[in-house]
Amino acid sequence: MRFLDYLKRFTYTPNEFYDHLKGLEDAAGGDVDLVILPAMTGEDGDGPALEPTVTESVGYAFDVTLQIMNKAKTKVLEWYNGTLEAKVDITTSSSGTIAIDDGEQDGDATFNLDFENGVGKFTITLGGTWAENDTIKVTVDDSNIGIMGYKVEKNDHFLVKVKADPAGG
Repeated sequence: MRFLDYLKRFTYTPNEFYDHLKGLEDAAGGDVDLVILPAMTGEDGDGPALEPTVTESVGYAFDVTLQIMNKAKTKVLEWYNGTLEAKVDITTSSSGTIAIDDGEQDGDATFNLDFENGVGKFTITLGGTWAENDTIKVTVDDSNIGIMGYKVEKNDHFLVKVKADPAGG
């Protein structure tokens, strides 16, 4: 029996308190991971999360959510309130631009993303001219700051691949 489960039997402290402490205890043991949404697609999970057409890409905006979770990906670790570095890379386009949270339109973006209760969010808006097969990828924590000494780095999360407009459309 876990020590915290044992203590819970003899106190009037709410169960949520012990669940919170057990989450911290598990994370201290390495049970911590990072999830980026929208998730990559495809049979092997290596395909783009979003596939707007060339026409749809004009002003296309979408939300990106990052969650600090346990390795089983069943629970958001709400105790985490911190900052991790995020990079949004336009990996193939020469004339497409992005804006992060309605900021200035630009090329690649690197910024510190604040997490509150285990969740960090930002919005990407496409600008400029996007062509078929142009892509955007996201990397988080590639400097390996980590959480509680454990690596949560995610490299080249395949976020967007622009596809051709349908024929006759």
